[in-house]
Amino acid sequence: MKKFASVLLSMMLATGLAAGASAETYTGTAQGMGGDVKVSVTVSGGVITDVTVLSQNETVGISDPALKSIPAAIVEANSTEVDAAAGATVTSEAIKTAVQNALDGVQEEEAAEVVVPFDHIDVIVVGGGLGGLAATVRASELGANVLLIEQASKLGASGLLAGGSLVGVNTRIEAENSIEDSVELMLEDFDRLGGKGMNNPTLAKTFAENCGRAVDWLDTVVGVDFGERVPTYGGYVALNVPRVHYAVPADGDVSKSSGKGGSGYVKALSAKVDEDIANGNVCLMLDTQVTGVNYDGEKVTGVTATNAFGERTYDAPSVILACGGYGGNEEMLKTYNFKNVLTTCADTSRGDGYTFALELGAALSGMDWVSAYAGGINTGTFHKVLSANLYTNKQPIWVTMEGNRLTNEPVANSTDQSNAWNAATDNLVYIIFNDAMLEDPSTILYGVADLKAAWEEQLALGKNIWAADTIEELAQKAGIDAAGLTATVEAYDKACAGEAEDSFGRTENMIALENGGMIYAIKTMPYVMMTNGGVAMNENANIIREDGTPIVGLYQCGEQVGSDNIAGHSSVGGMAHGNCMTWGMISAENAVKHAQEQ
Repeated sequence: MKKFASVLLSMMLATGLAAGASAETYTGTAQGMGGDVKVSVTVSGGVITDVTVLSQNETVGISDPALKSIPAAIVEANSTEVDAAAGATVTSEAIKTAVQNALDGVQEEEAAEVVVPFDHIDVIVVGGGLGGLAATVRASELGANVLLIEQASKLGASGLLAGGSLVGVNTRIEAENSIEDSVELMLEDFDRLGGKGMNNPTLAKTFAENCGRAVDWLDTVVGVDFGERVPTYGGYVALNVPRVHYAVPADGDVSKSSGKGGSGYVKALSAKVDEDIANGNVCLMLDTQVTGVNYDGEKVTGVTATNAFGERTYDAPSVILACGGYGGNEEMLKTYNFKNVLTTCADTSRGDGYTFALELGAALSGMDWVSAYAGGINTGTFHKVLSANLYTNKQPIWVTMEGNRLTNEPVANSTDQSNAWNAATDNLVYIIFNDAMLEDPSTILYGVADLKAAWEEQLALGKNIWAADTIEELAQKAGIDAAGLTATVEAYDKACAGEAEDSFGRTENMIALENGGMIYAIKTMPYVMMTNGGVAMNENANIIREDGTPIVGLYQCGEQVGSDNIAGHSSVGGMAHGNCMTWGMISAENAVKHAQEQ
């Protein structure tokens, strides 16, 4: 809860005016992924001589490269203009910004408590990610007084790092490209890609009917920059129509439009929130944690929240939960989905919205399936740092702890991989290969800068990677059933020699495992970037109970809707942002209508 004012230290450094002065130490703070990152910066003779991270709450493992390398790089360059650490961009930028704040002579002063500026609140939005931002802007546009509460120190949440793909049917951009699309075609895609019998047909239809409207609203009202305005078939299995739209990242670098374009949505929606705050009908509270949704036995009455100024209750007839998924909650993932799992989600993705809804009697829906990514390696932390590279290395085979193969490895797409790791016993899959397949075994890894060092470390540790001269020895070391693995390798090697057909129809990258040098096994497990199950709701985004009755005044949007309830067991490009934007609009429209009726 700090605010800063700049002075001229950076100019002194730039001009050398500090030359000859004694060493001085300054402190600065900036927002990281997990909260404030605070640094000390020592300057002597106009030169940065030391940078130390004093405190931080970043994700262990993921942030380590930045915490280790960025301070030293800044000292070496005598500048904050250094490259971010690979895989730790947010933490890198936070350290650089905190150092620059220190060099700018940032002075700390206590921030005042935020006081709601209007006499009544119509809608409370819990969560300032993409869904919460969309809901806030739409509700404000409809004339509501909106209180937006975000637990972090800035808006955007995972949207700041998201890819930026957004699915929409019959959009203005599609029309500009002479693309013929329809709700029926999108529903066909849902069925074809795994939704048939798995999703909620009513919710799927509502989404298909409104997702294009959401794209057009972002385009024409919010002012999102869609770059070249050319939709694609999506980033997973191709859709039957190019209906996936991409935002340009906040920094305008279109080369990252399929990498960090989510920041473009955050930028445009945040600007609208700022306008609404200035106009007096939106109040924003950052660094504030909602601890419960209040209910009088018949309807929702508001929320209770806490921050540095204590606990407060805020009354409103409508509450929209936009708290995100539960991918950062290891206990929930292991309760609903996996025996073994890793995550790339932020610690703040705790499933709070699920908890609040369950406390009021809500049902859950589609919780049995998560679109996990394959190949995560457990390096001692719940947060995935290291993975097996299954995307460019197509030679290995994948087996379960029983020694059984799972699929045709070289042609397995992301959905096939997800299904394989979901189905494997204890969600453990072993990557099996030999020297003939990969001359440098470390190239099977990715996730850290020095893969060779990571390989050697893991091999020596003997918990995730093993090497052996024989299949039997490898199975014993890795904890794989020896008889099962031996039978699998014998059958596979016969297929490689042309003596039999491969049981999975594999014809590509056929290299026999035995007599090809050392044989290796890497133990892997799934990792999640988002969750797919959600809180049950109706087509108005009104959260419901097991019997289908609505919890009056309680709505939702974003990841906690659960893409499984819309698209089923499938990976459809643009759905993650779609559930934020489309249900953000729908939840806002119905929450405002309910508030106006009270």
